Amino acid sequence: MKLLKLTLKNFRAFYGEQALDLSVDADKPAVLIFGNNGAGKTTLLNAFAWALYGTFSVDVEQQQRVIHDKKWADTPFGEPVSASVRLDFEHEGTRFSASRDVTLTKQSDDQQAVVPALTVTEIGPDGEARTVANGQDRIEKILPQGLRRFFFFNGERMEKMFSGDENNEEVKKAIKTLLNLEAIERAIQDLPKAARKLAREIDAKGDSRLKQLTDRMEELETRQRAEVEEMLRLSAGIVSFRREIEAIGRALRQNEQAEPLQKQRERLTRRIGQEREKLADLKGRKRELLSKHGFLAFTAGLDDKVIELADRMRERRQLPAGIQRSFIEELLEDRLCMCGRPVAEGTPEYEELSRRRYNAGLADVESRWLFVNGQMHNLRDKRQELLDQLTSNAADIQQSDAAISQLEAERTEVDRQLEGVNVQDVKRLVDRRKEFGEKETEARVAHREAENRIAAIKQDLEVVARQYKSAEAKDEESRKIQSQVNLVNEVRDALVEILAIKTEEVRDQLDKKVKEVFSRIFIKTYTPELNDSFELELHSPSGVAIRSTGENQILGLSFVGAVSEVAKNINDRKNRADESTLEGNGGGIYPVVMDAPFGSLDLTYQEEISKALPALTPQIITLLSQSQARGKVMENLQRAASRMYVLRSFTPNKSAEEETIEINNRAVPYVSHGDFEHTVLEKVTV
Repeated sequence: MKLLKLTLKNFRAFYGEQALDLSVDADKPAVLIFGNNGAGKTTLLNAFAWALYGTFSVDVEQQQRVIHDKKWADTPFGEPVSASVRLDFEHEGTRFSASRDVTLTKQSDDQQAVVPALTVTEIGPDGEARTVANGQDRIEKILPQGLRRFFFFNGERMEKMFSGDENNEEVKKAIKTLLNLEAIERAIQDLPKAARKLAREIDAKGDSRLKQLTDRMEELETRQRAEVEEMLRLSAGIVSFRREIEAIGRALRQNEQAEPLQKQRERLTRRIGQEREKLADLKGRKRELLSKHGFLAFTAGLDDKVIELADRMRERRQLPAGIQRSFIEELLEDRLCMCGRPVAEGTPEYEELSRRRYNAGLADVESRWLFVNGQMHNLRDKRQELLDQLTSNAADIQQSDAAISQLEAERTEVDRQLEGVNVQDVKRLVDRRKEFGEKETEARVAHREAENRIAAIKQDLEVVARQYKSAEAKDEESRKIQSQVNLVNEVRDALVEILAIKTEEVRDQLDKKVKEVFSRIFIKTYTPELNDSFELELHSPSGVAIRSTGENQILGLSFVGAVSEVAKNINDRKNRADESTLEGNGGGIYPVVMDAPFGSLDLTYQEEISKALPALTPQIITLLSQSQARGKVMENLQRAASRMYVLRSFTPNKSAEEETIEINNRAVPYVSHGDFEHTVLEKVTV
């Protein structure tokens, strides 16, 4: 996808019709747009997303005020007035135009919210324009809305992109969108319904056992769906409580007396969270050990008894025929039957023993006995290994529990000190935080219990599925249906495995790319990691690093670069004529549109990022303030720029000082006096 042109008409801060030429050269992928605070950078960023999806980001205020204030004020009551955004772009050799507009009949001084209308036009190779019947669907196929957050974003808010369970789930969802694996997910969800429909065709009178198993599976699946819904409800509650706690934390930080204590509390909370994750992993490891190897605890003495029993039977010549070749050979050599009767050479008994010695299955039986014999000798070592692992695990769990208790004690002391601050608002905030903290804890406990119940239901479902698969049908029709149900379940299991493999594959690709981009920007010896939960972590030599806002922003930029690169790689694989991939229509080449790319970063990092930005994607539109475009930063960005614009602000406030911005050693108007508040897009020579 390549952005070609953005046209605004009476859209929020932009009066009249104005346009941005967004085409770039291959060696200069950047379009730079400079604007003062309040000039409309956020509006311009949202114009791209509004044209494509019809929505604004959550930080845009007064979202119903789409039409420019002066245009609205100048329109007589009862007359129609409109605003629109048109985005021209190219995708895989085809040009498109997405135009979204609102038209209102003015009935009051205030604008009312209205659903914008979308028109998508496709321009063919012959230059003829054709309206796309389902425009939004076409846009979703080109750039799914789930990926919007990675390609249209505000750098100052980037640190929130990977904070909290809700955002981690959004990242995972976006990854699946990137891989175009929603079809597999839908199949995984729909196949059990198909299996149930097939299974219901079995007549209970004809085959009551299969009918009973079918009813049992339906009962378990109903319980599973109810538990999943409960878990989702609890997840939403946890996110809500966490937001309240974070909001209270921000309010407390604004209080000078509480600020150092609040920061200390946040550090302790992060460490407690890390220790709890570690404890959960340790307990998970313990469950895994007991699940896979717990049976070894009940084998004490079994190995010795089996070996002793075999030796005694061998001495008494009571081992069954075919157990081992050497046993029969000894009988022939001694010319003596195991019952004590002589066996002379040439007798029928002697010939029968000779024939049995060369029995076709003898070697296999012997090898199986030797394997069992070897396993018996290894049981003792495996039991000791399990004991050592469980002992070490128990010590680690105890140590982690102790660390959590110590940290919670320290946090309780900080809470006590916060309560002692002689500020009424602080006390109220502390009480509210405690209330929401307790609610969050209760919700997390309930969430974990729901997870455990779901895990138990899944185990029961697996048992019932195995019973259904191996059950003996009573008639041909039942066997046919049973076979079909088993096939559907096997297909679902295969799709689940494919989904997990492909998701892990792209997670690994993203992780490697994040590390590569991050290392080019960050000066400390820190290493980022995208873990199995799709949470971005930052590791220092001493462990998990406590991240600053700036470090979170660099992590976010690194991830955006990684997503762009992985999407391009998937697109390249998809376009190879000789390779078929599971990604289907996944991947793509996407532009990046970002406001405030440097946020609150130090100058050193600003310079490094200004060098790294052009390499993130084949096209990047960057919105900057004057304070973010100086010295080396400006030089680095200009070298990569095909086009530059200034958002020139006009204000009727004559007492406001007019401003200029220096570009290419000349002063360009930045803030000017005018008849009314509006912003004009002005092109600057590169």
